[in-house]
Amino acid sequence: MSSRVRIHMNICEKISTVTVSTNENGNYDVKAASSCENVKEYVEEQKDLTIVDLTDKMNSRILDRFRTVKMSANCAVPSGVITAAWMEAGLISKSRALQKESNVIEFLQDKDSD
Repeated sequence: MSSRVRIHMNICEKISTVTVSTNENGNYDVKAASSCENVKEYVEEQKDLTIVDLTDKMNSRILDRFRTVKMSANCAVPSGVITAAWMEAGLISKSRALQKESNVIEFLQDKDSD
């Protein structure tokens, strides 16, 4: 089985589809189809991730890799990787996530900033 998310980075007009699958070791492998070369580089090292990589921010290889590639600091792909991995690991309900469809960061004009 696998879990997939699509990340729309409308600011840079890039779309990435991230797939996380459980491997034979019971750990998690990440693949991505993306129009962004930085995302492709980022995902190259995302293999055999453990539950620690999914849950421990200080020791996560997902976040360590984010710091070492050329992605911008506001890129949502690492969050998408973690979200897909959490679905695959059963840390969030896949059925609930699919019902909600998306999480959103909304850009607001100053007059809307209450």
